Amino acid sequence: MRDRNEFLKKKIEGYLKKKQLFKSDEYKKLEKSFLTKARKNFTVANLLFNISEKEDIRKLLNLASDFEMYDWVIIVSYYAMYTSSLSALARLGYKSKSHAATITILEYNFVRDKKLETEDIHKLVKAYNLSEQLITKLIQTKTKRETAQYDATPSITREMAKTSLDDADDFIIRIEENTGKS
Repeated sequence: MRDRNEFLKKKIEGYLKKKQLFKSDEYKKLEKSFLTKARKNFTVANLLFNISEKEDIRKLLNLASDFEMYDWVIIVSYYAMYTSSLSALARLGYKSKSHAATITILEYNFVRDKKLETEDIHKLVKAYNLSEQLITKLIQTKTKRETAQYDATPSITREMAKTSLDDADDFIIRIEENTGKS
């Protein structure tokens, strides 16, 4: 695991050099704003799911009876997760302009398995309770989002959309639990 931590640390240094990642205590004030935006994105994803699911809503909106937007549920769910990730980074004093940099920072700061020192224990107590499983869900939803957004004929199912929506809700809740907002 020590090798993985060194690898991640070098990647972070590279992102900082390439100006895809920025470090400053000024970014800490963005934490709550990113969480608010994440909740807004989640609400939009939920609305899109409900439009896709409920004929009465489609009728009210004058949409075709078979109209569905499961691809957009996945896309917006991912961005809800991603924006809440930006909140976690802000809490650490980072601002990211790269999805890969964001995921790297999350993994480095929240999925490390190393000999804990006093400083590390203090950091873990204050850190978000993100697990490797949640970060894996973020990566998986990112992959689904890319398929839904960029493939000409994506094969998006209701189940994929529902899983993305549920994962986004769980992800945001876990981050909110550690900011006192829920």
